[in-house]
Amino acid sequence: MDGYPLIAHFAFYSVLLPISVAFVRLKLLNRGMKILFLFLTFVLAADIFFFWYVKVYSISLGSFHIYYLIEFVLIMSIMYIWQDSNRRKVLFLKLMVVYSAFWAIAMFTFEPLTGLYTFKACISQTLLTICAEYTLFFIIKNRTESILTDYRFWVLLGFVIYYAGTLIVIASRGILLHYPIEILLIVSTIDWSLKILFNILFAIGFLCSKTKSKNNIIKG
Repeated sequence: MDGYPLIAHFAFYSVLLPISVAFVRLKLLNRGMKILFLFLTFVLAADIFFFWYVKVYSISLGSFHIYYLIEFVLIMSIMYIWQDSNRRKVLFLKLMVVYSAFWAIAMFTFEPLTGLYTFKACISQTLLTICAEYTLFFIIKNRTESILTDYRFWVLLGFVIYYAGTLIVIASRGILLHYPIEILLIVSTIDWSLKILFNILFAIGFLCSKTKSKNNIIKG
């Protein structure tokens, strides 16, 4: 990562923090948190691949398209598990199917794998933000103890902050490509900063007690 500012290095390696915490507490994690561990491992592997591929070859736009689909399915699966209402479970399943169908249609029409991924990423991040806020609402509504001890609170807060905060960056990426690299780096600082916070919040979530509690679904 030669030539990148220091904050980019921190962002790149920050994912190791929640992964390390999750690995130590792996036997204590419930199904949703294990999927989160899988997601973070996938993010690390993807970041390493993207860095290596771009350095050796060139930007692989098709890989980014696939990344956003896998990211969406994994995160929605986590939130799906945290619902106890069959109605909400069906809603989350439908959203996964609808987005996957949209992704496939876009791939063969207006947003092929050889082009930018703006629409796929923007819709994905918008849905993830809304679903995380929706899920968080029920957690806060039904919580009788301190919300700060609930691992789901930290995870969902991380989703909301990161995906809402980087939505404008993703939406304007195609436009930013026409600007000098200095401008792109300045805007990317937003993404890097939020990614560091994103991973810190996940680490806190993994550290929370009662991670394997039976009370790992949303009631209400």
